[in-house]
Amino acid sequence: MNGYLIVVARELEHYFVTPIAYVAIATFWAASGFFFSFNALFVSAIDMVTAFHNMSLLLLLMMPLLSMRAFAEERHNDTLELLLSLPLSETTLVLAKYTALMIVVALMLAGSSVAVAVLAWTAEPDYGPIIGGYVGVFLLAAACAAVGVLASSCAQNQVVAAVASWGVLLGFWFLDYAANLVPGSALVVWLQHGSFSVQYLDLIRGVISRGAVVYFISICVCALVLAAQVLAARRY
Repeated sequence: MNGYLIVVARELEHYFVTPIAYVAIATFWAASGFFFSFNALFVSAIDMVTAFHNMSLLLLLMMPLLSMRAFAEERHNDTLELLLSLPLSETTLVLAKYTALMIVVALMLAGSSVAVAVLAWTAEPDYGPIIGGYVGVFLLAAACAAVGVLASSCAQNQVVAAVASWGVLLGFWFLDYAANLVPGSALVVWLQHGSFSVQYLDLIRGVISRGAVVYFISICVCALVLAAQVLAARRY
């Protein structure tokens, strides 16, 4: 446990000693705030569902940039071998880097709660769906981060890791579109259930469905396990 916490602290230090975390958090706050204000002032849509949708798209774009350095930077700086020489399992190393990344995501989402304060001031919102929506956006971000960590563990270069993450995430996002290629087939159901853009719809409305939660957690587990296997192959 001590080794795990040391790696988490090391990762957080890197995020906040360099401008990475500050730029990412500030950009997310500014963009999500702009979209919420635009919808409120010009579209007259003062609701969190639209805000959660915009947050999801922002996270889909930003998570590969945040996760690309996880292991690709270690490999570029020739410190990956040193990291693997620590008396820690590959799973522990992956989880430590993933935990640090999710702490940054939590801070990004916490800042967006200003929109909830605006709703509380102008109306009487139902906080249940709002909390559920935040849980849904966090699950989507967690899945995107896990895919990014996997790509970073495989890539030799951070840019390659980011591009690979975007490719996989966009594939998951538009997977249901492939259902149009096989209309009437039983494959349609599988394609729709495997799509990010289908699974997250209920979550951003504050409806925590068991299927969607299991889906995103499964993506996280599979991606992190694969990342640990990639590191194990690198070590041995």
